[in-house]
Formats: sequence, C-alpha cells, structure tokens
Amino acid sequence: MVTKKRNRTTEDVLKEQEKQAEAERGNTAMVKAASNALAADESNPWLEMSTELDRILGLPRMKFSKEGQYTIGEDEIIPLGTRVIAHADEMELGWTQWENNRPVDRRWGCIADKFVPPLESDLPDNEPRLQPDGSRRKPWQFGMAVPITRLDAGGETYAFDTTSRGGLGALSGLSRAYGKRIKQAPGLPIVELKGDRYWHRVHHSWVHYPIFLIVGWTGPDGKPLSVAEEMNDEIGI
Repeated sequence: MVTKKRNRTTEDVLKEQEKQAEAERGNTAMVKAASNALAADESNPWLEMSTELDRILGLPRMKFSKEGQYTIGEDEIIPLGTRVIAHADEMELGWTQWENNRPVDRRWGCIADKFVPPLESDLPDNEPRLQPDGSRRKPWQFGMAVPITRLDAGGETYAFDTTSRGGLGALSGLSRAYGKRIKQAPGLPIVELKGDRYWHRVHHSWVHYPIFLIVGWTGPDGKPLSVAEEMNDEIGI
C-alpha cells in the first residue's frame, strides 16, 4: 500500500522555520559556552574587525596612553577622577594575534563563562617578529577588557582594554574585588579613573599606569548606592 504524501501547508512551513531557528540559537549558545576561538581563515569576516574589541557590543575603545591619560579615539580625553560603573560581569581576557597592525586570530572569552586562556606555549606561530623600530616582538599579545559607563556626560559606555602590565594589574584587582563582593551582594563596582607613574631604570623614562580606584557599588537596581546604604552595608571588598 502506497501512502500518498500530504502537501505542506503554510502552518507546516512556519513550524519548520521555527524549529530551524531554535536549532540555530542552540548552536550559537553552545559555541559561546565552549568559548571556541575563531580559526585563522581569511574568508571569516569576524577576523576583519578593525580592533580586537569589536565583539564587545561595538563600543568605542578607551585606552590609557603613555602620557598618563584616558583617551577615546585620537582626540577625546577623559579627565582623571571621572567616575564610572565598571561592568566587571562582562570582563573578557585572552590572546590576540597581530599581523601588519591588525588582528588576524584570537583566543578570547568571558570570565563569566569560566573561559581559561591557553598557555602562551600552546599558541601557534608565535616566533618573535622584527618590528619597524628594530626590536623583535611576538605576534600574540595578552589583554583584558571591561565595558565602563560614565556617571557623567550622559552616561556614555566605552570598552576599556589594555595589554600593558600596569593595565592588566588594574583589571586583575578589579576582577578580584568583584569576585569577593558578588559572593555576598549583587552590584557592580563604581570606579574613579586615576593613574600613577614610576621611573623605568632601563629606559630612563617615566612609565604611566592606570588605577581603577573602587569608591562604591551599585545596588540590585543598577544605580549607585547612597551614602546611607553604603554605611549600612557591612560587606567590604
């Protein structure tokens, strides 16, 4: 006996499309949870990003310059002492490989996803390369990044990223403080952007480094706690 195949209705097509969409969303979640790094494939559009932080919501990058200033782009300077909310729950870290001043590969992920960066010894193609100034440097650079939202100037949000030793120390301290706090109370650190410097004995020059001074915390509603709320809060960092 031959069973006659029923013609698909519009409802059948919609159900199939919904199932396919759910499957694609599931695959995306699995990729994110696994923190898989992109392979070095020239046809992959993600590797054509203009900076290593395009993946963080397309936020403008904030850097700490060699002159000891927080900067946005080429011209805008964020004054020292500016207070921001540091979104430590979205902090990222990992390795970026650079060729001709652009990123070509990365091993990057979120701390919240329990991403563990690979050892430098496990990175491929990491022999030191000759630089224009005559020095030699490995193409893979380790970095950390965190989105921050200003408490002034309309509440703009930037992505602060760093590869310097001083910058990594600042974000490591921020991560440690947030990790201790979040075990006991919800909220994000309120940070005052500061900086300091030390004299480099080898290069005979001042080296500036950023300081993320935690001056408070947000409450469960995402807004800064009042002075009274801070005084009643018995949880320290």
